[in-house]
Amino acid sequence: MTYDFATERVCPHVVVRETAVVDEVSRMVVRFQRPPTGSSVILYVNGASVPPGGLFSRAEVGTTSSEPFRVTSGQDDLIYVGVPGSAPRIVQLLAGHTVSARDMARDLSLKLPELSVTAENKRVVFRSRAPGPGRLFQFPDPRWTDKTSSLPSTARILGGFTRMGIIPGRAGSGKRLFPSWSLTADPFSTIETDRIIQLSDPLPQDNPVVKLTYATAPASCRRCFGSRIEFDYGVVNGTYETVEGANLLAQELDKFLFTKIGSHWKWPWLGSQLVNRIGGKGGGTGALNSMISLDVSRAFSTYQNIKAQQAQSQNVTDAEFPGSLDDLSVVSDKNDPTVSVVTASVTTRNLQSFDLGRIVGDPNPFSVLGQNPSQILRLGSSFRRRG
Repeated sequence: MTYDFATERVCPHVVVRETAVVDEVSRMVVRFQRPPTGSSVILYVNGASVPPGGLFSRAEVGTTSSEPFRVTSGQDDLIYVGVPGSAPRIVQLLAGHTVSARDMARDLSLKLPELSVTAENKRVVFRSRAPGPGRLFQFPDPRWTDKTSSLPSTARILGGFTRMGIIPGRAGSGKRLFPSWSLTADPFSTIETDRIIQLSDPLPQDNPVVKLTYATAPASCRRCFGSRIEFDYGVVNGTYETVEGANLLAQELDKFLFTKIGSHWKWPWLGSQLVNRIGGKGGGTGALNSMISLDVSRAFSTYQNIKAQQAQSQNVTDAEFPGSLDDLSVVSDKNDPTVSVVTASVTTRNLQSFDLGRIVGDPNPFSVLGQNPSQILRLGSSFRRRG
């Protein structure tokens, strides 16, 4: 069995991380380079994805005391911690007279899985697991509920806060890094489909790099230029996508059909006369279509002979071996006589059949948009006939 890299696929018309234009005056408007379709838009500012609600940092609170921490069991060995969605709870500190920041952070990480607790610069730093607006965690003052400070735990909690260097009542809140935004119609455009990104507040003045990922219309797509078929390598699960069997046959046949014969430096037999025929004088549309039909038949016969030679030294499966070319038809486009549509049926050696369709010429993208892209796959060779 042989295979090749897959180079043809139905185009998703997705623009990935395209540099956007930011209004220099207001810094609150981001413009697309081509009209988006749908509301699936990803906004990146300085490489970070900004949700429509805005981008926020994680909440962070660091201890003012540094290691070694001196914690006495039963005296100043408690702290009070509250996170949204659950009641505040008492957490016991690691007791000892020379407790390092690393050991303290490791112990608190096990007891506070809702938070990220690390040791940095000989201090303990508490962070929320996820970014967000508002208060994400807090160290409540036990005197808020114990007004008389009569509970034994109140003194131990206040003592623990003092040992760690945490102000009772201190809260950790996320900071807004970039403003919220919405996708809206461009009020200064006469085209109904034009959209802009409207920010709730101006972007920072340090010239941030703004990029967009979005889907656009086929006629505006730079990946397929309106043909709805993309020609490029694909990566699946970290490796290049490959084709085999009948899909390999169809892709290799394309190489023969739309490679100028004699142009390859090593294999001059690779290709067909299509490029030589198109653009020259052929005595009318009918004669040109006849020559195209002849070139396709000859290219298929050459490809069939090459696969037979390959089978002498490699394992060529029946699904990838070209058996016959049937029902070959070449018809000029009714709206553009410089474009011909080639259709045929290809049968493999194991009697699997699939339809083959090719557009020979340089069609207006709108002339093929009404077709199913899976049916016009591999149509996108552009040769315009003249004469």
